[in-house]
Amino acid sequence: MTSWKDKVALTAQRNRQEIVKAKLNRREMMRLGLLTVGGGLVLKHGLSSRAMAALTDPERPKFPPSPPVRPWTQSMPFLTIKQPVEYHSMSGGAPDGTTLIDGATKRIKHQYCSYDPVTGVYGGKFPPRKFYELVAKETQHKFHNDYAPSTVWGFDGLVPGPLFQAKYGEPIMVRFHNHLPSVSIPQNFGIAEITTHLHNAHTPSESDGNPVNYFNSINDPIAINPLGFKDQHYPNVLAGYTARGDLVGDPREALSSLWYHDHHLDFTAQNVYKGMFGCYNLFDDQDTGDETTGLRLPSGNYDVPIFFHDVIFDRDCQPVFDLFNLDGILGDRLCANGAIQPTLKVDKRRYRFRFYNPGPSRWYEFALWDGTSLLPFWQISSDGNLLTQAVQVTSVRLSVAERVDIIVDFSKIRSSRLYIVNRLEQVSGRGPTGRVLNPGIPVVQVNIGSAAKDDSVDPAAAPLLMRKLPDSDFGALLARAAKAKTRTWRFERGNGAWTVNGKLFDEQVVSAAVDQESEEVWVIQNPGGDWRHPVHIHFEEHRTLSRNGVLVKPDIQSNASIDYARKDVVQLNTNEEVRIFMRFRDMKGRYVMHCHNVVHEDHAMMVRWDIV
Repeated sequence: MTSWKDKVALTAQRNRQEIVKAKLNRREMMRLGLLTVGGGLVLKHGLSSRAMAALTDPERPKFPPSPPVRPWTQSMPFLTIKQPVEYHSMSGGAPDGTTLIDGATKRIKHQYCSYDPVTGVYGGKFPPRKFYELVAKETQHKFHNDYAPSTVWGFDGLVPGPLFQAKYGEPIMVRFHNHLPSVSIPQNFGIAEITTHLHNAHTPSESDGNPVNYFNSINDPIAINPLGFKDQHYPNVLAGYTARGDLVGDPREALSSLWYHDHHLDFTAQNVYKGMFGCYNLFDDQDTGDETTGLRLPSGNYDVPIFFHDVIFDRDCQPVFDLFNLDGILGDRLCANGAIQPTLKVDKRRYRFRFYNPGPSRWYEFALWDGTSLLPFWQISSDGNLLTQAVQVTSVRLSVAERVDIIVDFSKIRSSRLYIVNRLEQVSGRGPTGRVLNPGIPVVQVNIGSAAKDDSVDPAAAPLLMRKLPDSDFGALLARAAKAKTRTWRFERGNGAWTVNGKLFDEQVVSAAVDQESEEVWVIQNPGGDWRHPVHIHFEEHRTLSRNGVLVKPDIQSNASIDYARKDVVQLNTNEEVRIFMRFRDMKGRYVMHCHNVVHEDHAMMVRWDIV
């Protein structure tokens, strides 16, 4: 029998969804007494499930739980590999060398490629050699066999979106089509305008997915963009090519596991939660995608990207987004590649798993559990950057937007079944509590089959040396950092708002104008409170120097993470200070830094910085 508390929570959930559909703005909600000055929903009966329930049950969730499911009844989907198209047959015509910026109010030329409509030839520093079309659209997605289809938004109608397999030295052009419903159609959450960020490629600013560079749907045609698409140019070039003068760059700067996601100003969390994220992997002459060459990492069917994300569903199996929770959004159903608690059948050989955390707010610590003990495996990357050598570990932690690649050798595991578990306790969007669960919450059931051919390298046979760091002499790096300009960025909460250095994001304000080819030390601080912030800096990788004054050490985990590596996300825990070394090379333009708990980002915890 449904309790009165459940009925209160359900009523509050439905009424809050109606407020979102009505598109009441912040001022109107404050006038109606629905919203506090800080942006939180008032404790009002019929809107907040805590208005009465909190009196007797302070830990009760704001929303009723998702409908029940049976775990391990469906297979985990594999990502669809994106295929290129002929540029002259692209919908809307061949890319003309221009792209949209500033909310589709301006059209500018790409900085590093051009197009001659007479000859049909592409030029510039990095003329595209492959072309792709990706369509953002509404679709029906089944998260579980026990659920009715859910209405989501996805790239090519998929959640996660397709997998791009790209190569360094092979520039590409991607045309993003917006076929989402008209903005005039009420939505439970999300906005039908998009801007796509390729996290964290070395990308020209006009193709970086800046939050203000969103564009309209084809269902809302405008004069400057009647067909509802935007072309983005990805040079797939290594950082440092300007100083080298070769248009190739430093091979030590190579990335491996990237991803793309919507980045619309004020709506990133809603659109990502609704399904707008996908995978982009880069290969070079070391990480080749062929386990018989280069570093001989597991490849093909044995190189498996997995996106972990959490969702809460209403009684109709539709995702619910709590627009009034400014701490962050947590779901109660854990998904892997868009499926709730799926199974994964593997062969008895080595695999490379690429773990992604698209958010919006949950942190994870993944481990392998065979029912008795936690099993060791090899961590080979941090934030998509291969480590200098493989490190044997028993768990890996991912804050929002972080990635980690691991190698698991199933030929050496005696059990026929194990689980990928999340060991990190988190009860609110503020971040993990600090408690590590034993063994944790199972997310994927892995069933081990028969032996298969394996040409990949065995990390246990000898140290698996991979990619050298650009500054292999850490002492010399510290000496360079001591001479560099220092900037301090405080990620904090004040007066009910998320701020950086006490200010809300303003796209017109340049918080740092950085000289091209310069070097700086950025001090990232969380001065207080119970919140944690995964801080992401667009465009360039960084090197972590110290955490709370303690220098980082190579090949050693701290809190199940390796700081001594090239990274693009800073795990900023409570009352912490992290010092990082930054370079600003090759390209000019505007970029952003923000908290990647994207609820915090959408409530203005972001700054603009320009390379000049």
